[in-house]
Amino acid sequence: MAAKLTDLGFLKGVIAECIVSTYNVDGKPDAAPMGVIMEDEHHLIVNLFNSSTTCSNIKANRFAVVNLTSNIEVFYKTAFKEANQNGKLPQEWFKKAKAVNAPKLRFADATIDVSVTEMSPIGTEKTRAMCNVGLVQATRKFPQVRCRAMDATLEAIIHATRVKTFLNDEGKQKKVSKLLAQIDNCNDVVSRVAPNSVYSIVMADLMKRIDLWRGKTDDKTKSSDRSNQLVN
Repeated sequence: MAAKLTDLGFLKGVIAECIVSTYNVDGKPDAAPMGVIMEDEHHLIVNLFNSSTTCSNIKANRFAVVNLTSNIEVFYKTAFKEANQNGKLPQEWFKKAKAVNAPKLRFADATIDVSVTEMSPIGTEKTRAMCNVGLVQATRKFPQVRCRAMDATLEAIIHATRVKTFLNDEGKQKKVSKLLAQIDNCNDVVSRVAPNSVYSIVMADLMKRIDLWRGKTDDKTKSSDRSNQLVN
């Protein structure tokens, strides 16, 4: 089904959490959660960390697909590739986009094919990518109920990507402490409103993974076991 950005819930100047998929230099699909901003109906902005694979791929290829999904497992496993079997994203998740040289998620609720027209630095750590919107496709779905656990888990995943990046930077330890406190709050919400759910499984694995990064435990098996409960 053809759609406009506003049909999909985009608002001008508001960050929307999406999954951006690109091709690696070896031609294999990759994907990662990204905040995407609507400039207008024909342009999206993605602010990329320079160290990210997505940034490197877009610099090399200038094409991507913005995927919309409410599946929290996909956000988690694209954010932390090590949560997947063999530490790699399942290649069967992807197929080639119609309008651009980029992969898209087969099961996305909507996809937006984009071409990058301009890339400009934001300070020393990020790059701003201005994207022309090409083909926009959406599935027909029943309205979905909202659960606070979805938002809390997504928030925790986003914070955790920053914790992993900043953890060994002595100058950012206050930021890390603040992020860890926010993740704990998210975990509390999930425990209250969605115990024994996919959200609690993701949060349990994420909390164990954070402990591993911080050197609090060397029991990697437990984290691996929790990851394997998630759908590939």
